[in-house]
Amino acid sequence: MSKLKRLFLTFINRGTHPQLDEDVNRRIMVVNLFSVVGVTITCLLGIRALTEASWILAALLLLSTLLFASAHIVQQTMKNQTGRLISMIVLLGCLMLLMAFLLVTGGVANTGPLWIYTVPPVTLFFAGFKRGLMIVCAFILLMVFILFSPHDALLLTVYSPEFKTRLLLSFMTITFLSAFYECSRETTYVRAVSLREEFEQQALHDQLTQLPNRRGAYAHIDQESRRIQRNGRPFSLVLADIDHFKSINDQFGHSVGDIILQRVARLFVDRLRAQDVVARWGGEEFLFILPDTPQASAAFVAEHLRTALEAQPIVINGHTHNVSASFGVCEFNQDAKLDRVLSLADTALYQAKRAGRNKVTTSSDLSD
Repeated sequence: MSKLKRLFLTFINRGTHPQLDEDVNRRIMVVNLFSVVGVTITCLLGIRALTEASWILAALLLLSTLLFASAHIVQQTMKNQTGRLISMIVLLGCLMLLMAFLLVTGGVANTGPLWIYTVPPVTLFFAGFKRGLMIVCAFILLMVFILFSPHDALLLTVYSPEFKTRLLLSFMTITFLSAFYECSRETTYVRAVSLREEFEQQALHDQLTQLPNRRGAYAHIDQESRRIQRNGRPFSLVLADIDHFKSINDQFGHSVGDIILQRVARLFVDRLRAQDVVARWGGEEFLFILPDTPQASAAFVAEHLRTALEAQPIVINGHTHNVSASFGVCEFNQDAKLDRVLSLADTALYQAKRAGRNKVTTSSDLSD
C-alpha cells in the first residue's frame, strides 16, 4: 500500500518545481489529478456504454478519455506556461462538451445531469475567479438554452419542468458557493504572498539604509559564486568603512550618524552599475559585490567611490560634515573560499586605516 501511495504521489507531483509559484504548482498537481480521475471514470463508463450498445455515448466517453490523457501529456511535455494553458483548455473544453452532451441526452436513466456539478469548482480553480466565473456563466446560459428551448427541441430526453428549474437553481447555488470560495482563496493567497515578500524584504534588508543586510549580502554572494562556476569570470568584494564615524556619533548624536549612513548609502548606490550590489555589512561598514570585475577594476571602482564621497560634504542642520571612507578589495575566483576572501578584504581595509584612512588597499598590497 505504501508503495502504491508513493507512486500515486509521484504522479500527482510530476511537473512541479520549487522555483515555480506555489499556486502554479498547485494547478499542475490538480491537472495531474483531474487527468487521472477523468481518464479512469470516462474509460470505465465508456466500456460500460459499449456493453450496453450506447455507441454515441461510448464514443464520446472514450474520446474524453484520450483528451484527459492528452492534457497530462501536453503539460509534462511542454513544461511551460503555454503547455499549462493548453492542458487547462483541453480539460475544461472536454468537461464542458461532455456535460453538455449528458444534459442533452440525459445519460444513463437520465442521471447524466448529476455530473454537471463538477463544472463550477473545476472551472473556477483552473481559470481563476474572474475568467472562471465568466466561463461558468456562459455554461449557465447554455444550460438555459438547452433546457428551455421551445418544445424541448434541443433535448433527446424528457425532463419535467420542476427538474429543469431545480437543476438550474441548484447549479447556480453551487456556482455561487464555488465562486465565493475561489475569491476568498485568491484573496488569501495574494495576502499571504504579499506578507511573505514583506517579511523576506525585512529579513534581507537593513531598515535604516534599505540596503541588503549581511544575510542579504550572503545571498548575492552565493548567486555570484554559482555564476563563477558556470562562466569562470571572477568577481570582487570590497569592504568600506566610514572614517571616524564613532567621533561623529559621539559629537553630534546617533540621529546625525544615521542620516550620514543613509546619505553615504545613497551615494554608493547612485555611482554603481545596475548589476553591482552594495550591502550594509554592519555598523558603519559596507560590502560591495562587483560581478565580472577583477581586482584591478574593483580597485578603480573603489577609488571612484572614495573620491566621490570625499568631494561631497554632507550638510545636516546647517553643519557640514566632511565624510571619507577606507576600502579593502579582494578578488573572488573559481578556487577561492568565501571566508578567505572576506578575511583578505577585511585585512586590506584595516591596512588602509593604518595607512592614514581615506585610502584604497587591495589584497595584493598586503604582501608589500
